[in-house]
Amino acid sequence: MKLFTDVNFPTEIQDVAKLFFADVLLCSPEQAECSLTHTCADGVYTYVAQALGQSAVRSVSAEGDGLQSVRLQKRYAKLAMYEALCRGTGKSMPWGSLTGIRPTRLACQLQSEGTDWQKTFVELLGVSPEKTALTADILQCQKGLRDYREGCADMYVGIPFCVSRCSYCSFTGGEIGKMQKYVQPYVDVLRREVRETVQFAKSRGIKLNNVYFGGGTPTSLSARQLEDVLSEITFAPVEFTVEAGRPDTIDGEKLRVLKDHGVHRISVNPQTFNQSVLDAVGRKHTVQAIYDSFAMAKEAGFAVNMDLIAGLPTETYEMFRHSVDCAVGLQPENFTVHTLALKHGTALKEQRYATDGDVEKMVEYAHSQARAQGYLPYYMYRQKYMSQNLENVGFCKEGCQCLYNIGMMEEVTDILACGANAISKKISAAENRIERAANAKDVITYVQRIDDYMQKKFALFEA
Repeated sequence: MKLFTDVNFPTEIQDVAKLFFADVLLCSPEQAECSLTHTCADGVYTYVAQALGQSAVRSVSAEGDGLQSVRLQKRYAKLAMYEALCRGTGKSMPWGSLTGIRPTRLACQLQSEGTDWQKTFVELLGVSPEKTALTADILQCQKGLRDYREGCADMYVGIPFCVSRCSYCSFTGGEIGKMQKYVQPYVDVLRREVRETVQFAKSRGIKLNNVYFGGGTPTSLSARQLEDVLSEITFAPVEFTVEAGRPDTIDGEKLRVLKDHGVHRISVNPQTFNQSVLDAVGRKHTVQAIYDSFAMAKEAGFAVNMDLIAGLPTETYEMFRHSVDCAVGLQPENFTVHTLALKHGTALKEQRYATDGDVEKMVEYAHSQARAQGYLPYYMYRQKYMSQNLENVGFCKEGCQCLYNIGMMEEVTDILACGANAISKKISAAENRIERAANAKDVITYVQRIDDYMQKKFALFEA
């Protein structure tokens, strides 16, 4: 699909077109198969969209050049493009014209402006009543947990290694067996960054609340290496989470190390309970290993999160139902339902893999079973290239919300981040602004330039 637009935010319009077509190229007017043009008179912006022989017009009064004006312009430009594409294709999307990754944040923003956000979602933005209700349920579950806290921050520590690379994975990192010569140097530098970050926070009066070790797979490190990094957390977090997502990286020794260092929560991520699907996506473990690792984690006293992905290769609707039933049958404290996202850099994307039409049914079944078992939806995010334009939702037992997930996903918590591809965030709540300082994505550059990255991070929090 070739798209022409004359607005100052062409990428956002391209994102709307990508809801309907996999490959959308920006082009000149004479080449376009669909287009969005605009005029402005007396502060009123009028957007005219043309797509597949259909058109749509939207106007909005958005005087001035401030942030609110730009937001309104984008909202109505996207809406015009979306409505023309709906008419031209005969399709609508569950999230309507929304392309952002945090619908809950938009709902809160609209509410703060005195707008009936649910009415706006359904009647203006085209969000389905079901997804609007899901958003409302999540906001209710986050009540009292999503407030910005001045002088506080959470801490993220990234371990960018895995035992193998799954075909759906786009995270920066590598197979630990192939990167052994870089692992110990990375651990040494990471320990230093964590240590100096904790010291910096203490010297500036920043209270560190929640700690999250992510990846990659942190438990792909040896027990000794894991203990070395954990030993740099010299304060008592309110909540301490470590992703131990690969069952083939979990053993009794590592669980003892995690417990000894005050970790409260870990993940044991099946992604599927069907062995043929595990094999197809490159997960080098058995279904039995999932059960064994979960049992060990519960015996050691950890709260556990389990992830499933809807839309994996070779997994039919009936097979996915089996995976859901197995996961909720174990009764983990958290249960996350992901929709497969075919991102650039993944093997599935390179193979031009396409999900079938059952993904929405899979997600609906998972949500219904989670709710039937007493789980509450408590966080959500969306990604580009998600199958059938759906979402990822985290469910929890009552009172078992992961506080780090809420703060990070809703962007209401300052983040001091350590490790390769880690991004520190400073929230300016009064100005509705977020500033970031990112570390290098690759391990070698991170190790070589650690002083530069720490300097940028600390400068962000000095301002």
